Amino acid sequence: MTDMRTSPTDSATPGVLRAAAHMGALIRRARLARSMTQAELAVRARSSPATVMRVEKGSVDTGLGTVLSMMEQLGLLGHVTAIADPTTQALLDHKDRKRARRSQAANLDF
Repeated sequence: MTDMRTSPTDSATPGVLRAAAHMGALIRRARLARSMTQAELAVRARSSPATVMRVEKGSVDTGLGTVLSMMEQLGLLGHVTAIADPTTQALLDHKDRKRARRSQAANLDF
């Protein structure tokens, strides 16, 4: 019998892997710029030094909450919350204008 479990790395696209590597490098540079060790960041982010090391190497196996905690401790969380998606907003705005409205005449209450 073979083990059917897969890790996020197994199904990650090249784009996801590049983004993880980019985020890991940002976290590493920010940590070093603040003269913080991996162990110090781990304590502050309620993680482990091994997890910090994996994130900095671009692992996609780490939970989002852990990565966001690290970013918060390094002062980077504001960059994540500032991300906007104008395409989705435009689509939602368009749908709002197309929403069907119930007319008063159609409300026949007997």
